[in-house]
This record gives sequence, structure tokens and C-alpha cells, in this order.
Amino acid sequence: MRLRTFPVLLLILAASNALRAQSPDEQFRRANQLYQQGKFTEARDAYGAILSGGYESPDLFYNLGNACYKSGSIPAAILNYERARRLLPGDDDLRHNLQIANMMITDRIEPAPRLFVWDYWDGIKNFFSLAGLTLTVYLFYLLVAVMISVFFLARTYALRKIAVLTGSGFLLVFLFFLVVLVARYGDATRADEAVVMSPIVTVKNSPDAKSSDAFVLHAGVKVQLVDRVGSWSKVRLADGKVGWLEGSAVEVI
Repeated sequence: MRLRTFPVLLLILAASNALRAQSPDEQFRRANQLYQQGKFTEARDAYGAILSGGYESPDLFYNLGNACYKSGSIPAAILNYERARRLLPGDDDLRHNLQIANMMITDRIEPAPRLFVWDYWDGIKNFFSLAGLTLTVYLFYLLVAVMISVFFLARTYALRKIAVLTGSGFLLVFLFFLVVLVARYGDATRADEAVVMSPIVTVKNSPDAKSSDAFVLHAGVKVQLVDRVGSWSKVRLADGKVGWLEGSAVEVI
């Protein structure tokens, strides 16, 4: 489980306390040093302190997940790997570490089968980063704008025809990447997934402690949040099971 460096572009210091306090970059390097020295609990706390300061990045979540895993906090490792995967869904190392962590938990939940077309769609979305998609959409937007300008400024029919055909092609590509960007952004910002953090949770058939038991979950299981009533959250598992549990038993990814 290798460490990663903190992207400098994400290090924006607050002016009120930046003069004397360590920068996030320095904190991150210190946390990495603690990890490399085998001080996994201290490294976990150091990474967590950076997050508490309002700084986030996929590499920070990834390294925090590694530190949690090494210190024996498997549910916290899964939570942070899942947060990192929101930002880097196509990362092979991250996927591998998440698979290993999921093998360490009690519950084995097989996902319900779905149409293959959704797997292809997920593959398309996860192939691109948010930054790459944003840049691509902007590039094709400019190209469409250029072709529109050429059409109105052209003095010959042939040049206008070329502008229409080329611009139409650029417009289709622009719309395609725009749809992918919107979907990818939705995946990165969704708040309807969580990880069970309590060691054992009894899921109920209704949002009431006196309700009959539906099933039992253990720490580390990923669930989808589908409804909320008071302090109770309705969850759906990957295999389709649905039930209610106390909201404090899970942490949103």
C-alpha cells in the first residue's frame, strides 16, 4: 500500500492562521513520514487533522485509508477508500486496496445483477477524471464557437458548408462529454451512500426500535441511503435488501 504526495494546487492556506501554522503540504509530508516509520495510528491522526482543516484530495483519502487499514480500523479504511474512489474511480491501486479491505469484514454481500449497458456506462464515466472532462468540454465548446464564427464570417458557400459539417461534429462530441461530465460530477458529489461504522447493527423493518428485526449488519458494509425519518435511516444493500437503522450507525461517504 504505497503512499502518495499531496497535490500542490490543492494547498490553499487560510490567511488567518497560515503564518505560523504548518502548511497542509508540511503536515502531509509529516504524516507520510509517520506512516513510513510504522507509526500507523499517529499517521492516521495526522491525515485526519488535515481533513479537519478543510483540505481534501483523493491522495489524502487514499493515504488515510492505508493508515486506517494498517492500524486495524478496517471500516474507516473502507470509508476513506470509497471517498477517494469518488474522485479517482479508475485508479487500479485504490480498487485493489478497497477489495482487500472488503475481504476483511464480516458480511459478504453479492450485488444484484444488472444490465451490462450500465457497466459500460460506468466504464466510460470512470475512464475520465473530473478535471479532464471539464477541460475537454471547454475545449469542444470553444471549437463549436469557432465554427459558428467561421460560418457567419465566411464569404464562400464551400467554407460555410465546411463550418456547418465540422461544427456539427464538434457539437455532438461536446454534448456527449457534457453528459458524461454531469453524470461524473453527480457521482462525485452524491450523498446517498454510507458505510456502517458500528460493530454490529440490527436493521429493523420500520423506523422503530420495537419493530421486528430484518437482518444484522457488521462494520464496513457499504449501504445506500434511501430515506430518513427522525434519527432513523432507510438503507438498501447491494443485493436489494432494505431496512431501517439508527443514522448514527453509519457515516456518509
